[in-house]
Amino acid sequence: MAKNEIAHPHDLLTRSILVDPELAGSLLENYIEPETVSLLDLKKLRCESPINVDKNLVETIGDLKFSTTLKNTSQQSNVFVFVEHQSSVDNLMCFRALEQVVRAFRQYIDTAEQEGGEPKSLPYPIVVILYHGQKPWGTLKLMRDLIGAMSEVGGRILDFPIFLIDLSLIPPEQLKGHPALLALLETLQLGSEGRLETGFDRVASRLSAVRNDPKVAGGMRALIRYTISLCRIGQQAIINAFSKILDEKEAEKMAMSTMQELLNEGEVKGEKGAILRFLEGRFGKVPQTICEAVNSYSDLTALQSLSVLAGSCKSLDEFKDGLR
Repeated sequence: MAKNEIAHPHDLLTRSILVDPELAGSLLENYIEPETVSLLDLKKLRCESPINVDKNLVETIGDLKFSTTLKNTSQQSNVFVFVEHQSSVDNLMCFRALEQVVRAFRQYIDTAEQEGGEPKSLPYPIVVILYHGQKPWGTLKLMRDLIGAMSEVGGRILDFPIFLIDLSLIPPEQLKGHPALLALLETLQLGSEGRLETGFDRVASRLSAVRNDPKVAGGMRALIRYTISLCRIGQQAIINAFSKILDEKEAEKMAMSTMQELLNEGEVKGEKGAILRFLEGRFGKVPQTICEAVNSYSDLTALQSLSVLAGSCKSLDEFKDGLR
C-alpha cells in the first residue's frame, strides 16, 4: 500500500464529513467536557489542513486540524483542535497525539519565522479521539502513564487536554448533534458491529431533517462509498433509503454515479499496482520517488500510457524521465 493511501473506509467517511467546521463544532459541543467547550469560539472554527482526497482514495493530509480562538480575546487562532479517528485501541495514542501537536507547532513557528519574526506564544492544543471499536476503549493512557519513572519522580509532564469519545458506550438514541454528524456516528457504530446493512435505512433517514442543507449531498455520497466498501448492500437498497430525502431519480443518479466512481477507482488502483510490480520484475526494487510519482496519477488513460512505457523503457531512469 502506498504511504499516503487511506487504510480503511472508516477513515475516508470520517474525514469527508468532519472536514466541515460546523460538523466538527457539533462534535466538540456535544461530546467533550462543557468546561472546555465553553472557552472556545466555535463560530470561528476553521479547518487548517482540509483533506484532499482524489479519485484513488489518496490523502495528502493525515488527521484533521482546526484552529479557533478563546472567547473574549483579540488574539486570533490561539487554539488548535486535532480530531483523530480510531477504530482500534491504541495504548500509545497520547504519544502519537503529542507527535501531531509538535508537528503543528513546528509549522506554526516556521511560518512566523518566514514572516520575519517568532511567535510570542504557541496555540493551546486540544486533541479529540473519536473511537468506534467493537469493545470499549477503557482507560486512555496519558504521557505520565507511559513514562516509567513518573511514579517515582512525580510531577507533571507534557500536559495537554485529550478527550476520548467512545462510541461503543453511547446508545444510538443518546447520540446528539447535527443530523449529518448523527448519520456519521451511527454509521460508524453499525459498521463496527457488522449491522450496517440492516441499519442503513435508519441512518439515511437522519439526514431527512436537513434535506435542503448542502452537507446532505456530501454526507450521502460519503455514506454510499462507505457502505459499498464495507458491506453487501445493493444499489436498489441505497436508492430506496435516499428516496426519503431526494426524489427517486436524484437518488438513483447519485447511487449509480458513486458506484461507478468506486469501480473506476478500483481500476486505477489496480493499474498502479500492476505498473509497479512489472517494473520491480524487470529492474528490481523500485525507488520510493517513482512509487510516489506513479501513485500520484488519477487518470486511467494516463496510467495505461505508463504501462506501455514500463514495458518499453530500458531502465528505471528512463521510466522516471517519462513521468510527468
